Amino acid sequence: MAEDAALGLRERYGGAALVTGAARGIGKAFASYLAADGFDLLLVVREADEACAVADALRAEHGVEAHALGYDLSSPDLVAEAERWAAEHDIGLLVNNAGISPLDPFLDISLDTHLETLDVNCRATLVLTHTLGRAMAARGRGGIIIVSSASALSGSPYFCQYAATKGYGLNLACGLWSELRGSGIDVLAVCPGMTDTRPVQERKLNEDLPFYVPLTEPGSVALGALRSLGKQPVVVPTLADRMSAGFMSKLLPRGWTLSLMKRSIEKMRS
Repeated sequence: MAEDAALGLRERYGGAALVTGAARGIGKAFASYLAADGFDLLLVVREADEACAVADALRAEHGVEAHALGYDLSSPDLVAEAERWAAEHDIGLLVNNAGISPLDPFLDISLDTHLETLDVNCRATLVLTHTLGRAMAARGRGGIIIVSSASALSGSPYFCQYAATKGYGLNLACGLWSELRGSGIDVLAVCPGMTDTRPVQERKLNEDLPFYVPLTEPGSVALGALRSLGKQPVVVPTLADRMSAGFMSKLLPRGWTLSLMKRSIEKMRS
């Protein structure tokens, strides 16, 4: 990671970086790259224990301040908590990474789970982006990354609600990229494909993948996003994912794409 330490984002945006879902996977990779770039960190996770270990390691390795904030982003008092974070910390970069991804037939998933997914994937992204975005506007600069998904480009069977919520993040980022352009605030949506994270490993979705579904490392997603922030509204972070997304969402009719995805996911779930 040493060769990528000088991303220059700390000089561009100043302040600290707040990363949600930072204990592992893509969020942990974001935190590592941002610490290497010189950012002090606020790591927001539901359970603070894992994030405390990450924060300790980043402090030791990079000499930055890193704080683990144990907080449930589906909580109804998120607005007040976000306002407190904005008031107590000079946050120059926000990474909306936390997400819930239930994998089952849509009608078999409880309504409570669907609503929690909506709260974490959409409401929390909205609240943090609005609250911290206003603080960034007042300070005249900042960066906002929203972790979407390649599934947002086409929808996905068995991930119906997840893909729909990721479409919200994608379109929010695209609109804000245009709206805030020239204001000193950069906005980016990152749309990774299948990524080698704990939920993927626990469900064994990383085994026996079809040829058109590459498996991406979390570090490649984070680095691709950080390198693209301020340059474009959306990035599919790896060449393999871009080829897969182009094949699935542009070359094939939507119905064919969804049928292929359904067969692939059913095979992985069996």
